[in-house]
Amino acid sequence: MPRRLTDVVSDDIVRELKGALLTSEDAPARMVPVDAFSRSRRSPVVSLPGHNSGGQWKAVLSLAPWFLGAGVVIVGLLYISQYGMSVKGRVVQQGSAAIGYLVSAKDSMERLDVERAHDDLQRARDAFDGAGQELDILGPAFTGFLARVPGFSSLRVGQDLLNAGRLLSDAGIALSDALGAMSNTGGLLDEKGTGRTTFGEVFLPLQEGLARARDDIDRAQQLLAGIDDAEVPEGQREQFTALKDRLPALRALVDRGAAATVFLSRLTGTDRPQRYLVLFSNSSELRPTGGFPGSYGILTFENGKVKDFRADDVYNPDGQIKDLIVPPLQLQHITPSWGMRDAGWWADWPTSAKKTMAYWERGGGAAVDGVLSIKPDVLAGILAITGPISMPAYDLVLTAENALPMLQLEVESKKTAQPKQIIVDLAPLILDRLARAPAAQWGKILVLFKEALDARDVMMYFDNDALEKFVVAEGWDGSVRDTGGDYLMVNIANVKGAKSDAVTNTSAKLESWLEDGAMVHRLTLTRRHNGGASDYGFYNKPNHSWVRVLVPSGAVLRGITGNEQPAYRPLLNYATEKTALRDGDLQKLEDTYREGAGGATLFEESGKTGFGFWMSVDPGTTGSVQLEYVVPAKFVSSDYTLYLQRQPGLDFSDVEVTIQKTGGVSVKHAEPAMIEWPDSWRLHTTLPRDLTLSAKIAR
Repeated sequence: MPRRLTDVVSDDIVRELKGALLTSEDAPARMVPVDAFSRSRRSPVVSLPGHNSGGQWKAVLSLAPWFLGAGVVIVGLLYISQYGMSVKGRVVQQGSAAIGYLVSAKDSMERLDVERAHDDLQRARDAFDGAGQELDILGPAFTGFLARVPGFSSLRVGQDLLNAGRLLSDAGIALSDALGAMSNTGGLLDEKGTGRTTFGEVFLPLQEGLARARDDIDRAQQLLAGIDDAEVPEGQREQFTALKDRLPALRALVDRGAAATVFLSRLTGTDRPQRYLVLFSNSSELRPTGGFPGSYGILTFENGKVKDFRADDVYNPDGQIKDLIVPPLQLQHITPSWGMRDAGWWADWPTSAKKTMAYWERGGGAAVDGVLSIKPDVLAGILAITGPISMPAYDLVLTAENALPMLQLEVESKKTAQPKQIIVDLAPLILDRLARAPAAQWGKILVLFKEALDARDVMMYFDNDALEKFVVAEGWDGSVRDTGGDYLMVNIANVKGAKSDAVTNTSAKLESWLEDGAMVHRLTLTRRHNGGASDYGFYNKPNHSWVRVLVPSGAVLRGITGNEQPAYRPLLNYATEKTALRDGDLQKLEDTYREGAGGATLFEESGKTGFGFWMSVDPGTTGSVQLEYVVPAKFVSSDYTLYLQRQPGLDFSDVEVTIQKTGGVSVKHAEPAMIEWPDSWRLHTTLPRDLTLSAKIAR
């Protein structure tokens, strides 16, 4: 069984204590051997009379205090060595317990279980303190002096390691205190001002905790940097090296936390009021950047708190746009004019967000500082944590399980002239529920939002360069990724397919093989429509979708099968509409359109080559489209990478990636791991977020 890092205070110390006394090469120059006073080895000068013997005796007597002192030190050190034998077990036990608490605290911190993490970190620090007290056997000052004496390096190493452990435990406590301050976040969402939470109660403890953690980590790094790997017992060197190697990442994490604090401060309007357009993107009706934003909100922050929040039907501001603006080609058979509701037509979120802001202002809206997009699943997640919300005016109790279908049923029923009114009425109730959530729930709420950001179920775009820079650094910007290797995104836009994406399963299979240095892919996209017998009529409509497959620039489509080629006709003849306006950015995209094999549309978007096609699936049936394309050799090497980018809102039931053994190709290593089959190597995933597949390919 491998020895722990804390075993550094062990037999090595005892051996060095004894070795320093009995076997050190410097011992004769510093002390008299224990047997120097034995009769058999008496000095000739002392044993022979005459020759100024009185002076000699005086000299000997003058050395008596030194001999006596040496004897006391020797006896003391021998005692220390024996004491060290007995204390070893306690030090190792306490050190091992401390490490166990640190591991437990790490797991709790990842779950944002702040209270449990704080308790474990406090226990870890107490255990390190206990181990340090055991080590300071004759008092800290003497032990510190002794640790610097040649031959006692294990004692010094042990002290430094325990001190580093104390510092890291304290750093963890500081971080947990900082996270604990986040439990007061709810108070900042109280737009009515009934709560007592202030900006300082949240952000100042965050800043102080992060600063303390940063200082502790820096001091721990200095201690560990002063320890030569050779001074650490061989059995612990690997652990010791791993600890030193991980500290820079921990320091970087603290720096990210500090940057996040500044980000939150600016986002919530501590320097000036901030207004954001919030899109409630319904992924039951997929669109390129998530879902159709049938409802939206305007959220205003000032001095670190919510000042105002109101929601509305997206068709209300769109109704204020007086110009006739030509919509995208694929939407012209369902709408005569373009507006904010359809402005998110690019797979790249920043591009779509900026276009949405432009059409919001075109409809008479006041300028905003950014756009947020939220998937309905986040609402379900909030209700799962905080509990149901009652809406007596609608005779509804919304739960995590029924919220989405019940809201859609109310909207689709069109009982009033404002069918989205239920969304307008629900939005402040959700904000109030978050504002009043107890501290114990906020840890789970923060985890929910962090996971939603990572999966791009929540996306953000800001006009402010500093805010946007942070979002980009965290990977929350939703941009089409620019990679040096292979790339794939399947992007689906529901066009007059009602809310049927909610009951449609999507899977993809990508079969790949090398051919003359290039990579050939056969992509099979399969969708199973499970509607048709649902109690909700909007789940029983055919699913009609415009599908875009984004691949590396210059990729060539060989062929496509299974796609639809409908004869859709625009509602208006824009060539004869003299007042019709064309959007410049949309025009640039559509100017790249050209016809490809099998009726597919070839185009260029966000630095990628795209293959576009129609796909229709009736309720109770399954549809598949298969296309084959070639990625140029410049994107392929023996260190092959494939970046799979997930469309926001699109949930895959299965994604299979295979690399064929054609031509003697073999995969020596892959991350994530691929399973070897007789004909290929395979990877299965549900693609909950973007994935980079790295594979070392040999022939």
